[in-house]
Amino acid sequence: MNKELLNDNINEILEGLKTAIHTANAELPAIFDEIVRWGIIKYSVLSIIFLVCTLLCVGATIFFIKNDEDPAGIAILSILSLIPIFFIIWSFLYLCFVYTAPKLYIIDYLKDLI
Repeated sequence: MNKELLNDNINEILEGLKTAIHTANAELPAIFDEIVRWGIIKYSVLSIIFLVCTLLCVGATIFFIKNDEDPAGIAILSILSLIPIFFIIWSFLYLCFVYTAPKLYIIDYLKDLI
């Protein structure tokens, strides 16, 4: 009696696993598509944010230059303007990575999760 109950439970577990694997295989393309779309949106928004930061820093630098403010402040603002430019380039490169190699991006994304 116990053996039959154990066999029935094992068979139910195996059927559940088969169903779960089948469902996961059916949903994987949609999941991968969502990962790629999320990457595109994430790096596009980051690029826009860094572009706004760059424009603000450059605008502040120009404002201080026109008002003949402290040269040290102008130098600091000029250097600060370069930092968001670096991040714009970084986010744009990742955006290109997502567009041109979505499978590699998915692998990279999953690697970061592990």
